[in-house]
Amino acid sequence: MNSSKWEELKRWLIEQEAIDEDTSSADYISRLDLSCRSLEKLPESFGLLTNLVALNLSTNKLHFLPESCTGLLKLSNLDIRRNMFETMPSIISFLPIRSINASGNRLKDLSALKKCKELRVLDLSANGLSRVENFLPINNELRTLNLSLNLIKNIDSFIENLRGVERLNLSSNVIESITKNVCSLKSIEELDLSNNLIKSIDSAFFDLEVEIVDLSANVLQTLVLHSLESLDKLTLDGNEFESLKIEKNFAPYLREFSCDSCNLEEFLLPSSESIELLCYSSNKITSISKEVGQYTKLLQLDIDGNEIQELPDTLANLAYLQTFYAKGNPLNEHAKKVIEVLSPDICDLNMKSGIVIELAKSEDLKEMANLLSVLFAIETDFSFDFEKQLSGITKLFESEGSNMLVAKYESEVIGMITMQRLISSAEGDYIGQMEDLVVKEEYRKMGVGSRLINKMRSIAQEYGYKRIQLAADVDNSNALQFYNRRGFNKSHLNIYHYIV
Repeated sequence: MNSSKWEELKRWLIEQEAIDEDTSSADYISRLDLSCRSLEKLPESFGLLTNLVALNLSTNKLHFLPESCTGLLKLSNLDIRRNMFETMPSIISFLPIRSINASGNRLKDLSALKKCKELRVLDLSANGLSRVENFLPINNELRTLNLSLNLIKNIDSFIENLRGVERLNLSSNVIESITKNVCSLKSIEELDLSNNLIKSIDSAFFDLEVEIVDLSANVLQTLVLHSLESLDKLTLDGNEFESLKIEKNFAPYLREFSCDSCNLEEFLLPSSESIELLCYSSNKITSISKEVGQYTKLLQLDIDGNEIQELPDTLANLAYLQTFYAKGNPLNEHAKKVIEVLSPDICDLNMKSGIVIELAKSEDLKEMANLLSVLFAIETDFSFDFEKQLSGITKLFESEGSNMLVAKYESEVIGMITMQRLISSAEGDYIGQMEDLVVKEEYRKMGVGSRLINKMRSIAQEYGYKRIQLAADVDNSNALQFYNRRGFNKSHLNIYHYIV
């Protein structure tokens, strides 16, 4: 390595606060963050960083990369988003690139991608692309492709080269139809086609083994749903349907189905027995079939903003229902009695407006510690000591692997819940230990506890926790019923304490 060129490059990198002053050799640099520096060009000696694996150049003013970058023979992750590239940098043709984020540029020429046979993740969103030809090698390794926020009208010119793609985002373009060429997506698992101008969908679409589909905010008027045997989640929000039908063979394992603002007059019933979420808000539905009771795994039901007066008694059989949105309907007295039997605290009719659920902040800790006095008054195993509880809450707040949520009304903390990350030898992975769920008495029966626990469950799912567990006082029948209705099952284990 030319020592003078290295010293020159080192000085520049130190000026950019990208490396420490004691970095003795370019060989020690494997990851480099040069984002948000207003850079217009890189030094010609940049190619000396031959051990570079990941390079972040996002949010600069770059138009090109120096030729010496062809020497970055270990570079696999390149981030050039929010720059001024009009041509995909030619140097990528010589490198083992596996991930490129080039969103938010001005790209017109993608030809350099033709030689990127090892590329697996590619983001070309927000580039103003209107016509995209076959820009990938025939035998490519691409698994994730984001082409959202462009001006693409026709996807037939490149879709045949996406046989291995598992996640494809084509949202916010001007696509008008899904043609038979969609059958090329042999490996597709997630497909986002939202915010386009789609009017028609070829029957080949329904043979895909896709798991998640978003067709919201298009201009579909008629649609017959069938097949799609692997489908787990379908979103159709914002399509003004004249006719929407579901055949019996449609998505036998469907878990989530959403038709918000779809001009529907009928409460449609997918045949799947695995449904966990149904959303029909902001339609023209006048009644709900008693067959809704077949969805014994239903967690969330949204019929907000319809014309429903009557609710079937079978709703009360939905033992796992966590949240029921029913505002904006002219519900009669019988319907309100059904909600009472179902459990009033899970219905938004009883949820006080203005209550927000958010991550706890340091300034909330004292109020949270005080809230524990409400909890410990119920749980006989514990007695309240403000200083001790404040110390515990503070340590938990500062601990890695913990999550704390608060419910607030007019800036006052009125509820809370905590969760800690644990390792389970039984699961062989991380699990969540949920504790300290408490709501001030005057705010109970308003859905606050349900919203806290639902939000924390979502966090656990994002982290990939294998299980969530909690402890409840055996004499607190209200809490036990609350947890049972939200899908928690009583284990055969007893909890023992030993004071050290």
